[in-house]
Amino acid sequence: MFENPEQAFGGTNQLLGLIELIYSAVSDTTLWPTILDRMDEAVDGEQTLFFAALTDPKVPEALASIRTSPEVAKGYLDHFASVNVLAEPCDQMFPEGSVRYSHWAMSDAEFERSEFYCDFFRCHDVHYSLGLKVPLRDLPPAYLSCQRSKSKGPFAEREGLVYQTLQPHLQRALTLYAQLTQMESSVVGLETALDSFEHAVFGLNRKGKVIIANRRAETMVRNGDAIRLSNRMLLSVLPEQNRRLQASLADAVGTGTSAGISSGTSLLIDRKSRENPLRVTVTPIPSSLHGSSAQLAALVFVSDPTSRPQSRAVTLRALYTLTPAEARVADLLLQGREMQEVANGLGLTLETARFHTKRVLSKTGTRRQTELMRLMLSLPGPDNNLPV
Repeated sequence: MFENPEQAFGGTNQLLGLIELIYSAVSDTTLWPTILDRMDEAVDGEQTLFFAALTDPKVPEALASIRTSPEVAKGYLDHFASVNVLAEPCDQMFPEGSVRYSHWAMSDAEFERSEFYCDFFRCHDVHYSLGLKVPLRDLPPAYLSCQRSKSKGPFAEREGLVYQTLQPHLQRALTLYAQLTQMESSVVGLETALDSFEHAVFGLNRKGKVIIANRRAETMVRNGDAIRLSNRMLLSVLPEQNRRLQASLADAVGTGTSAGISSGTSLLIDRKSRENPLRVTVTPIPSSLHGSSAQLAALVFVSDPTSRPQSRAVTLRALYTLTPAEARVADLLLQGREMQEVANGLGLTLETARFHTKRVLSKTGTRRQTELMRLMLSLPGPDNNLPV
């Protein structure tokens, strides 16, 4: 057995180089075939397969070493995963995060009688496998498996040391990749939702800086007639109106004198062109929306008061991905309807109306109907009360 892990990789530099590649794959997934190929070489394997559901828990992705045909990984996912006779005994024998040896889990004679071996392994001239089940927090575990022919004999513990050494680095890199992918997906989804609004929308972080904006907002800033950006801070182009605007923004993101009690404000901002002033509605965002962006703290809606604004339920639906039924329930609750009236008005049972209400509360991060009403009233709508 190797006295230290570096010997398995041919030296310290080779080991550190492979670990560096693993972390580089967080931002460049095209590196994975090279990484798997290097692992092949370190354990004298002939092909390495890697399976992980990093973006969708229901849809595992397959990767393979350079020397392995992509069809091998695809064939496994399409059918042979369902008849893998090694999976259950390996799960029983080896804890997550520990190295798995096929010949420990099942005898050669029993394995060679299985459909999995006859129709899959034997076709690719492999017999023994060395594996790793990598736990990934809230996601299904990732699976790493290296195979080689019967003539080379089963994998030994000295080769398992390679996998054991890389396991914590694989776990950290894969977890980080999944987190970044989910965040990027959420941000893209939020950007799409914001673009559906009839008005300009800016998203602010807890420092009051703009971190996201829809197309109308970007156009408004470029025109520079009412709103401008300086160091990513949202400002009125007319300095005398900045005091009230900045106070509203500070309260919404939690840094102002009214921090923690603001439920949103509305004010009018004049334009340099002296046309109709614009309405600015500043809305704190409950923590449940933080999954869309780690720093998102408030939304700023800028619209023309002379145009007919969309309903608050429409805005709520776009922001929190409500279903049409959930949005209709929220709209009726805002109108002051009792739960039985909501059910009757939508042709639902009382239990179904309550279920939709619970879903709305959960999605918006509010705990009670009164909190939901405050959130909806802070959004731009057809009857916003403006300060006089």
